[in-house]
Amino acid sequence: MPLQYKLYHCLKEEHEDTITSLAFSAHGTFLAVGSLDGKLSLWSTLSGLKIHVVVTGNNAVLSIIWIMPSENHLLCGLANGVVISIHIHDFEYLAAMDCVVVTGAHSEVFLWSHDGTAKWTQLAQILPPPSISVNHESEVVVMSLAWVRTRYSERTLLVAYLHHGILLWDAIKVKMAHFVYVKTLVGSMSISHDGSMLVVSNLTSGFDIYHLNNSSLDGSMLQPSNGMLVPVAFIHRGQAILGGSTCGRVQIWDSTDRSLLGTLMHDGGIFRKSFLPLLMPNR
Repeated sequence: MPLQYKLYHCLKEEHEDTITSLAFSAHGTFLAVGSLDGKLSLWSTLSGLKIHVVVTGNNAVLSIIWIMPSENHLLCGLANGVVISIHIHDFEYLAAMDCVVVTGAHSEVFLWSHDGTAKWTQLAQILPPPSISVNHESEVVVMSLAWVRTRYSERTLLVAYLHHGILLWDAIKVKMAHFVYVKTLVGSMSISHDGSMLVVSNLTSGFDIYHLNNSSLDGSMLQPSNGMLVPVAFIHRGQAILGGSTCGRVQIWDSTDRSLLGTLMHDGGIFRKSFLPLLMPNR
């Protein structure tokens, strides 16, 4: 039976430019929304009401993560390469655990530790993968980050580069574990719930699905992006894939046979900008 979706809330009348990032809090209580207009808005998922707005000036908000398991602490990556830490003191603070945060901007990727205070400590810098003949003259640009357990390491960081494929970095041994060359220009990526599959949004033809353990291509879904960054994510515990578009249409595919399960329509504009990715490992 096809999946049925219905509109739950429509969050309007806050942002004046393109929405660039969305992030639910640890328990789904809040939704944080970032935009090119330099604002971060926070909404209640239960009522659909706006709770807070943070104005960053002329710096677009390009990426958001919540510091788990807290429901009131989040990080925002800005267009100028700065990451800001935001505490929302009106809500109960769940004791923060020690955590590791990864930041990426342009060619740089850094690991940071956080002990629940205001102090951040840089742990390591991840160097880009080696260049090959087809990309040795191309600019090194970080596009997406993801944590996963692989056969190389229980704690593997995937770093997707626009021209230079995907780097698998062993966070335990603190070194590169593997490198996957991808023939297309890489945009965003997402890992399946069981860590076995990787879906990549390329900047030309759509979405490509890979077996993570052997890096083999499993199949593709056509969704032309016209050279723009289009988001993609596994949903329903890896049973489906949610993909964006440049024309206000969100589509959902079965991750096994890649059949179309549904289409969600929007009236919004085109996602036009690159972004500064932020990520925390799943515990």
